[in-house]
Amino acid sequence: MSYDYNIRVVLGSLRYKSAPDTNLMFEVPLIQTSKEIIEFERSIDVGLEQVYDDERQRSDIFRPVGKFMVLFSNNLAGSSIYNPFENNLYYINPEIAADLECGIDASPVAWTGLPQYNEFDFIRTDYDVTGYTQPPNEHILFAPQSASSYNWNFFISYPYENDYDKPMQIQFKEDPTNPLYYSSGDGIPYIIENTIQNGSSIISLKCGVKHGVNLGEFVILKDSVGNIVTYRDQSLFQVYSLGLETYESNEYVINLFNIGYTGTTFNNLNKGTLKRVILDSNSADTISKYYVRKHKILTEVNDTVLVKAGFEQNIFGIKKKYESSGLTPNKIARVSVKEGGQSYTLSFNKDIEINRLKDNQTRPITELFFTVIWKGFFGWTTGRLQQGWEFNLPLISGLPSDWWKNINNSADCPFVTGSYCTMAQSTQGLPSGPPFLFNYVEPLMKDDVLDGDFCEWNDYEQLERVISDSYHKFKFNRQWFNVLVPSQIPPVSFYLNPYGYYYKPHHSITLRVYSDYIENGTPGEIVGIPDYSYYSSTNNQFIWRDIYSYGFVDGRNLGVNYPFLNGTHYPFKNIIFRIIPEGTNYIEQTIIPDPLIDFCE
Repeated sequence: MSYDYNIRVVLGSLRYKSAPDTNLMFEVPLIQTSKEIIEFERSIDVGLEQVYDDERQRSDIFRPVGKFMVLFSNNLAGSSIYNPFENNLYYINPEIAADLECGIDASPVAWTGLPQYNEFDFIRTDYDVTGYTQPPNEHILFAPQSASSYNWNFFISYPYENDYDKPMQIQFKEDPTNPLYYSSGDGIPYIIENTIQNGSSIISLKCGVKHGVNLGEFVILKDSVGNIVTYRDQSLFQVYSLGLETYESNEYVINLFNIGYTGTTFNNLNKGTLKRVILDSNSADTISKYYVRKHKILTEVNDTVLVKAGFEQNIFGIKKKYESSGLTPNKIARVSVKEGGQSYTLSFNKDIEINRLKDNQTRPITELFFTVIWKGFFGWTTGRLQQGWEFNLPLISGLPSDWWKNINNSADCPFVTGSYCTMAQSTQGLPSGPPFLFNYVEPLMKDDVLDGDFCEWNDYEQLERVISDSYHKFKFNRQWFNVLVPSQIPPVSFYLNPYGYYYKPHHSITLRVYSDYIENGTPGEIVGIPDYSYYSSTNNQFIWRDIYSYGFVDGRNLGVNYPFLNGTHYPFKNIIFRIIPEGTNYIEQTIIPDPLIDFCE
């Protein structure tokens, strides 16, 4: 029996445009190619490298793994009337509180401090704290198997749909009292400032996010009420220049040449939204689309495997201090932890099959996301999780953006709030009556949907660009932990829009890579046009980007080469997970005070 060695040589540039052509030489072995047939026994030379690659390219099963380095600045101080919480703070005024508590009148004193790091850590370790996680009069009876799910829940998700009607809001520093309200599909928010550049009158569109527009391209403008801006029947405005005389302003400022526009169309502080247009000759084919990417959950809470990443610590380490028995409200000495430094490894005990999944552009899936959701089961926070975008994070006159106000239902994540009761208030030093509830965020389920990043897509370029990352915010429950009000802010305004903590919920992990060039072809003249291609009326052809095969990395370092074992891909991602405090109302004191001599001595 002979074996037909079919060898086909394909130039690299004919496989992918960015691949180099290489001189190839094949050594043809002078070996016997025939063999006497023995009944029930046949043999053939198998190329193991080729078999491995064939199996790798056919496989659509993934087990993503991520390493999370948690960076947290614990800055929001306050006080609590609930004993288990008050007794477990990282105190910032222990000497003053102890002195007042032991005074002649011995009146109740508010012990001010910070929730300890265990309230924010990925895996809680306070399983043995009497009166808090252990009897008697405990707040919660700690379950060790839940140590990694009390504070946070972890999932795998993918972007499956676009929301062009998501309500959005932005406050510009040039006019902070008049926010711009718009929908995600309207485009990039801007505010107008008329300036002089090189002796010419310029209309500057100062954008609240990176605009992504290039010099010589065009923009379509809408005003603050959603009407398309036209001047003498012209709705396309060419970009004259980018940026002002400030650092990196090119990415945020678009300049139009003022040809002598009259009326109020381009007055200072006028606001609106804009869309990018690449070619004025075919604006319908080259205009960008804007949307909020929606994610669908693929796993359950119990699919998560979260462990400590060995002995790895972040560069900031652990910050802790010794609290002596005389400087705690319950007279028990302990070590309090303000901030931690442990890193964690996240994996899942479930295969992720992507063969039937399409992304938000109806293309084959090329990325999954680690989705992290605040749970807050111990009840320090409200159980109401809010969602916004990076442009909503800066403080406005010392307060959070109006987007985060308690009365703005558009900012609410569509998650279910759970609650539970502990012992009656009287046992915790509170007024008698029915027990208060402690709230938390219920775990998400498979196929649940949540919002993601604010993005741009252009059919002519076949590219998606993240304009502004999605962020979640959680706030403390004032019944149980009352954050200190900054001195410069009226309490009423602060309680309507209090400080909280932000974090980024979605973290991308790349599975495959689209090429950095655009293919084009006409049906009947070229084979292999993918079903996700786009028919360009500008080129009168279908256009698309190829998906690089596993293991191929081009000259620009685009591509993936993850481990492949037992029919499964194992992509890996390093992630810096930041928990960001809003404002700062506490500064750590590094001076060691003198010993106190008080009425308790």
